[in-house]
Amino acid sequence: MNLLLIDDHALFREGLTLLLSKLSPGIVIHEADSVEGAVDECRDITFRMALLDLHLAATSGHETLDTFRCRIPDVPMVVLSGDQDPQLIKASIARGAVGFVPKSYTSDMMIAALQFILAGGIYLPACVLDTEVNGAHRPGTLTPEASNLYSKLSPRQQEVARYLLQGLSNKTIARRLNISEGTIKAHVSSIFQIVGARNRVEAVLIAAKGGFSVM
Repeated sequence: MNLLLIDDHALFREGLTLLLSKLSPGIVIHEADSVEGAVDECRDITFRMALLDLHLAATSGHETLDTFRCRIPDVPMVVLSGDQDPQLIKASIARGAVGFVPKSYTSDMMIAALQFILAGGIYLPACVLDTEVNGAHRPGTLTPEASNLYSKLSPRQQEVARYLLQGLSNKTIARRLNISEGTIKAHVSSIFQIVGARNRVEAVLIAAKGGFSVM
């Protein structure tokens, strides 16, 4: 299994690479110090996940996320950041992140978060999971019925939902499933209606709290 670590601080990459080696037997950590370097790594290697620092030398914040998603659309992206502002986390989700792990975490907390993501979960800090979704309920206090919303989807809708929650565009999902983009749009609309989400951010928050596997 290949993981890609994108951070422009060599010392942090070195320390995190050692930590990540404990995640799973046979794991291979590749490093890049920029989005351009990450693009080069992705030319010949298939990655299970990319860990992206928001503040690189050439880009910062939302620009980093947008550039990554544009250049490397098919690799699930997890954001690493020292900032835990809920609005920043939601913006990261909106731009395709499948998880958000604060750099301030202890090694044990970071390992647990990344293992959860590799098992298919969506990891988000508690501060954002306490945000209201659609004004109907709070993810921090979802009822068992609400937590099970994704189980109400058809097998095909669940397949589409997994790609959607990984941040893939409708066009990319259509290409992967070999069906029309219009059909994907119809599935996405139905998914949002069934789970009670207005957009992908709310869909991710509901999935994160409900335990829906995205990988």
